[in-house]
Amino acid sequence: MEETGVPANHGYWMPAEWEPHSHCWMGWPERPDNWRNRAVHAQRVFTNVASAISQFEPVTVCASPAQWANARSQLPPNVRVVEMSMNDSWFRDSGPTFVVRKSVSTSGAYLTSVAGIDWNFNSWGGIDDGCYKDWSFDILVARKILDIEKLPRFPHSMILEGGSIHVDGEGTCLTTEECLLNKNRNPHMSKEQIENNLKDYLGIRKIIWLPRGLYGS
Repeated sequence: MEETGVPANHGYWMPAEWEPHSHCWMGWPERPDNWRNRAVHAQRVFTNVASAISQFEPVTVCASPAQWANARSQLPPNVRVVEMSMNDSWFRDSGPTFVVRKSVSTSGAYLTSVAGIDWNFNSWGGIDDGCYKDWSFDILVARKILDIEKLPRFPHSMILEGGSIHVDGEGTCLTTEECLLNKNRNPHMSKEQIENNLKDYLGIRKIIWLPRGLYGS
């Protein structure tokens, strides 16, 4: 269900990461160039993480057609496994950014509704600088998740990884110039334009820019 306009105009904002979740979505690792030993060790770790989270909230793990049976055999029964093509498992960056809004029902009860932002994705830098050369499956991950959950989808052409932004849920966003202002992300956009889009889509008022993010990058 594609929405028009921007989330903030519809009353949505991005909640803080530590606020209560209703669900967790994860990808299943398998790339031999990104993961050692055919991702066997990574899959074991992902299984442990999914199992731990599932004790507190529902978890869905997406696995490629070639890996679905393997993922299903390793994950506990209470973790849902969905077949989904992907180029890699970093749903924090390629998946949707969830936003929420609150309203009051006719009975006076508070209701919370959820929607998702479907950012553009280019494998952390595009053809020349990206992690891999084909991300055609990754750019569909957010849309597929929102479709499965039957949640409103706000598409955006701006390239942005979900892990590059952090919010406090009270109007402030923390991000880095190293990522959002990198020429391999949105070279056609100014800093002011990026800030305005973040405000419109995340429902924030203030942005704190750090020069760099990952140590040693």
